[in-house]
Amino acid sequence: MPAAPLRALSAVLIALVALVLLPATPARAADEFTWGVQPAGSRDHFVLTAAPGQTLVDVVGVSNFGAEPLTLRVYATDAVLAVDGGMTLLTGAEQPRDVGSWIGFDAESYTIAPGKRADIPFRLTVPVGATPGDHTGAIVASIKAAATGPGEQRFDVDRRVGARVYLRVDGPALPGLAIEDLRLSYDNPLAMFGGAEAVVRYRVRNTGNVRTTARAQTTISGLGGRRLGGPKHTTLPELLPGATHEVVQRFAGVVPAGRLTADVKVTGDPATAAGKSTAIWAPPWLLLGAIVLLLGALIGRIVRVVRRRGRAAAEGAATTEAGNPADTRTEATADPTG
Repeated sequence: MPAAPLRALSAVLIALVALVLLPATPARAADEFTWGVQPAGSRDHFVLTAAPGQTLVDVVGVSNFGAEPLTLRVYATDAVLAVDGGMTLLTGAEQPRDVGSWIGFDAESYTIAPGKRADIPFRLTVPVGATPGDHTGAIVASIKAAATGPGEQRFDVDRRVGARVYLRVDGPALPGLAIEDLRLSYDNPLAMFGGAEAVVRYRVRNTGNVRTTARAQTTISGLGGRRLGGPKHTTLPELLPGATHEVVQRFAGVVPAGRLTADVKVTGDPATAAGKSTAIWAPPWLLLGAIVLLLGALIGRIVRVVRRRGRAAAEGAATTEAGNPADTRTEATADPTG
């Protein structure tokens, strides 16, 4: 197998494994994963708060569910935005630049006995110039394993399990949301009765510096603000700073009301809001056709009436002229006899 396709396949497998982030409950992972990562104590994730320049000390638990000892590389990395706007992690070969680079361990790898858990301390030192708000990463335990690809080619895959780290750096918390690329499409029907489907698509972006949960409301209205569809509500997943989420809302039975307007309102927690509208023309073709026909018939009738009255007036004038005799003049002659 050529080297380039092999490297591409290897990168895809590593990227897929990088998405595995286990919850705090130490449940056994899939068959190929015999270890788990969780914060010490009854926590789902690491949720930490610190000031610039401050150092925190915490503990991560790494459990071996298998029957053999495991030697795992334990390290921290950054969360980054995936292509779909969600969260993923840097690969094991990439160097973190944010919260992943602020976390340090005493060793690069740890050996855990079968059926045991190792509680591993780490230090998190926030740089003096760190920006306020949320910084997200993960603490990862990984092991390289051999895999077989097409053509019996063998290569290493970095299998990783991690626990998320949410760090809030002290300073102004500035929540913000924006609605982007709002579009309204409508398959305008010939007949008004029954209507047709209107589809609203848009993207919600977290423009603030803190992670935000949000709820979106979408409505369709016609001329004069008459509501034709909705409101429809959707709850968005948690958005990290800079993250996006695509929303598609479908409205059945929307009648062509001349002009359709889609209104979107998004409210977030922490408190923030955004709104946006877009509109398209949706002529009621059947109604317009009926109006055109009625106007045509009315205009035709008016023309016929005017013509008929014109002919009647002309005929009346002709009759009057025929009934009047020609003017006759009589000259009187003087009697010479007096």
